[in-house]
Amino acid sequence: MPGDHDGRVYYVAPERTLDECMALMTEKRIRHLPVIENGSLVGIVSIGDCIKAIVSKQEFIIAQLENYIRGG
Repeated sequence: MPGDHDGRVYYVAPERTLDECMALMTEKRIRHLPVIENGSLVGIVSIGDCIKAIVSKQEFIIAQLENYIRGG
């Protein structure tokens, strides 16, 4: 349910991986995650960004495996 979280603002440091960000967003049921460095906002990661990156990574792996199977 949208807005069904504890009211806290969750954020991450730039060092966090997309998998870590996605896990936090899924667990806390949030769609956007501010990225804070030295007390300043340096970006925002959305759940869509995470999904897009994961799909891209999987497509790359599939292409590599297909190339390997073909003997290329």
